[in-house]
Amino acid sequence: MDPIFFGGLILTLLGIIVAMLIDGNSVGPLIGPSAFVLVFTASIGAGVMAYRKSELLTMPKSALQAVRSEVPDVQDTITELAKLAEVARREGMLALEDKLEEIDDRFLELGVQLLVDGVDEQVVKETLEIELAATDERHRTSIDFYKGLAGYAPTFGMVGTVIGLINMLGNLEDPGQLGRGMALALLTTLYGVMIGNLLFNPIAMRLERLNEIEMAGLEVALDGILSIRGGASPRGVIERLESYLPPSERRGVGDRLHRPDTTSEAA
Repeated sequence: MDPIFFGGLILTLLGIIVAMLIDGNSVGPLIGPSAFVLVFTASIGAGVMAYRKSELLTMPKSALQAVRSEVPDVQDTITELAKLAEVARREGMLALEDKLEEIDDRFLELGVQLLVDGVDEQVVKETLEIELAATDERHRTSIDFYKGLAGYAPTFGMVGTVIGLINMLGNLEDPGQLGRGMALALLTTLYGVMIGNLLFNPIAMRLERLNEIEMAGLEVALDGILSIRGGASPRGVIERLESYLPPSERRGVGDRLHRPDTTSEAA
């Protein structure tokens, strides 16, 4: 689990609670299970109406990805591409076939397979660009889903408030209950705003940022594959791909190609 995501959530909740306690208010009146159930279930129900079953099955996994922040490390991608370039220069493109089983990244594996097959450079570029666009589109589906939920939650919070006000106005015989009824009615508005802005919207924004990072990494991988196809040296691949990175994150040639293989030594 990503500590930054949960740290931000806890900080926000802490700020709300501390502000209430400073003003002498109690947290107890804010606890309303019925308001939570109404806002949460209604938002999910409205959100799923626009999507297919196959798309909806991926939404829980997307939420977990937002919380865990799992994205390929572009540094590892550059290192792997440099080593592949070294193999291609020394042993030829066909030698890359032996490396396919060692590649975990599906996009990179596709690119190397195209190199092994001897596909024309333009075809390699077009195929990988299609794969990149398809990946972005899949991610956009999840992002739009949670953005939609973030918009539905405050709306259904207002719906709950209206329902509460209708019930309150229908029972005016006991004036002493008006204050309590008004508080319960407004509670769903509060839950709608909080669920939308503390749950759904952060997940959507997190997925969008992770998608930007992953797309940038795939662009680096695409450029690296084309560089290998063009016969670039390992040094040339590294220097070219590191230009995508800030100067402070560039490791250089020696650290990537001549670093000892600690995995094999440990084995």
